[in-house]
Amino acid sequence: MNPNTTLLSHLLIIFLTLFSIIYTFGIVWRVEKKLDIAFKLFLVAIISFAGSEIALFLPFQSAQFFSLLLQLIFAAFFLAGTLEMRSMIRRMDGEIKK
Repeated sequence: MNPNTTLLSHLLIIFLTLFSIIYTFGIVWRVEKKLDIAFKLFLVAIISFAGSEIALFLPFQSAQFFSLLLQLIFAAFFLAGTLEMRSMIRRMDGEIKK
């Protein structure tokens, strides 16, 4: 792949991720209770994903490991947010008791 295309792709991912952080933070600011918890988990996931992309540009030798670690954190928090959202929806549907 062309290095310019790769750089442009990473910059676009970073831009879109930062945009997602702003909008997710806006949701967290306005909601409460269980929805708030789910979106806080999503916010941490998005921030760690953005950090993993930014880490690829760091001049350190361990930047790739740091990026991988942040991707792992992203996956864990995204899963936690999804599970929290699923649990909330199941309670709303009456599938599980409150």
